[in-house]
Amino acid sequence: METDHSEQTLDKFERARDSLWGAPGFQRRNSTITSAGWSFIPQGSWIVESIRTDDNMAVFLQVIDKDGGQRIVLPNRVCQAIYRQYESILKARRKVRGQRAAETRKRKQNHTGETSETEDTNGNTIA
Repeated sequence: METDHSEQTLDKFERARDSLWGAPGFQRRNSTITSAGWSFIPQGSWIVESIRTDDNMAVFLQVIDKDGGQRIVLPNRVCQAIYRQYESILKARRKVRGQRAAETRKRKQNHTGETSETEDTNGNTIA
């Protein structure tokens, strides 16, 4: 006889996960990370599982440390907020890197005595 998980035996974490599992457009990625810990976060192992469907997305976090374990579900709107913040930070970093690269190119050009396409060897602008 097969045993079936009833709604009562599954916690919120499992119910949320099961509701996304196999839905249209289902994609799943997971990683296990062992953290050395820092500050107030003790050493532990983290399991990060991202599930995306055509209509939804969630991140399932599990941490196991010396004090036991915890599980949390980050719902779609929280995932979207994290993604927007991450993209915003990356955009700002790319801009700073681009500015630094342009300054470096300019310094190298001035340092080596190379001329740009719009200046002659005397530094006069060519029309």
